[in-house]
Amino acid sequence: MFRVITVLISLVMAFSVQAADSGAQYVHLQPAFVLNYGNNTKGRMKYIRTDVALRVMGAEAAGKVNHHQAYIRNQMVLLLSQQDDVAVNSAQGREKLRQVALEEVRALMSELEGQPYVEDLYFQNFVAQN
Repeated sequence: MFRVITVLISLVMAFSVQAADSGAQYVHLQPAFVLNYGNNTKGRMKYIRTDVALRVMGAEAAGKVNHHQAYIRNQMVLLLSQQDDVAVNSAQGREKLRQVALEEVRALMSELEGQPYVEDLYFQNFVAQN
């Protein structure tokens, strides 16, 4: 009887760990992105500062995304630095930028790992200095 209870407890614990691993996790791209953007036609530099988090499902996906974080950050820097004032100074522009960034990260992960792994991308804050 004791052996049956032990086996049942082990099965419940294994299922709990597996269920915890399959939940949503957030991978924070650290440190924050601080970069200049747009064309410098007036002699003034324009800056963006933002924190980015990626939502993934499960520990395996989080591990894969963390493994490629340097490459993901590089692509994000290139994308953010190409933006213009319209994209960074309006809510609609930032939402479109968020969607483009998500698609770019998903395409990158699909290329590297065969699966997109990233469910969503969030700007935790977004500050532009014109």
